[in-house]
Amino acid sequence: MVVATAVACSNGKPKDEPIVSDIFVEQKVGDFIAQNPDWATGEKVSDATVDKFKHEVIRWSNEQEFLNQMPLQLKGLRDTLLNDQSFKIATFTGYNDTNRKIGSLLNYIQLQIDGIVPNDLLKELKPNQNYTLTGLLYKQGKRADVKLIKVADFKGYDLGKYTFSVTAVKPVK
Repeated sequence: MVVATAVACSNGKPKDEPIVSDIFVEQKVGDFIAQNPDWATGEKVSDATVDKFKHEVIRWSNEQEFLNQMPLQLKGLRDTLLNDQSFKIATFTGYNDTNRKIGSLLNYIQLQIDGIVPNDLLKELKPNQNYTLTGLLYKQGKRADVKLIKVADFKGYDLGKYTFSVTAVKPVK
């Protein structure tokens, strides 16, 4: 995601062109890249910058806007039992979308949300469909799960796994 911006920036766009997005996660990753341009190019990734990124991502997950407008795909539902109470967990992940503009950071961001879904919302969910979620952080992710992904020429950002209590779902059109 950040890589896409860095790649896009090296392909004729000015490096100081800021990312403007209504999607909280995309905006924050873009801001981090802008503040750490050497990291985004990935020539030599500083351990200190990667560590700073991990701390920032975990801090962002505490923000009320963390899920704001973030498109996620429902990968599956599973039954869970906690304190003798049964409920469903819906696993949502970030996804690549060829309809997004070229260089969109969202195509380079991996994020997993395990959503505790109330029964009244279950009927609205269909596997492999895309949604935006509203919810409250239930369990914070781990810094160790936040990674800079580098495979050949591909660079991306794994923001980790978080558990949210989902209060609303909206299909992405």
